Amino acid sequence: MTRIAADRTVKTQTGLAAGIRVMTLEGPLPVEFLQPGDRIVTRQGVRDLLAIRVSVRQKARAVTIRASALGHHRPEADITVAADHGILVRDWRARALYDADQATVPAANLVDGAHITLRTVAELRSFDLIFDEPQVVYAEGTEVAMTTAMVSA
Repeated sequence: MTRIAADRTVKTQTGLAAGIRVMTLEGPLPVEFLQPGDRIVTRQGVRDLLAIRVSVRQKARAVTIRASALGHHRPEADITVAADHGILVRDWRARALYDADQATVPAANLVDGAHITLRTVAELRSFDLIFDEPQVVYAEGTEVAMTTAMVSA
């Protein structure tokens, strides 16, 4: 299994927390069980997962989005993402925040204090999925951006 080494020096952190199920051709799988070569369902169709970047950050800001906070069964279950992770919104939020029909919004910008909350956690281990180009994947039915690209070292 090929994974990109954990990065403890990042200033911003993106990624999905362990336990969040990502839609694959085989059905939803927890993000920590994904492996390079898995076929991931994206908004642009099925794409091969090239790598997974695991980041660990101490005293990290994390956003929890409660089930159905973004619409009917979106997400299907509570999800936690790094505060800087992009969430695709295609409703009144995109219009209100960006005057657009849809927008990729940092999760922290969606915090309402009730259904979408921000907190500092002692440690956040998060997973970014690496594709050949930016993708939007389905995590617990929610459209989340994976904008990172694999960088050769």
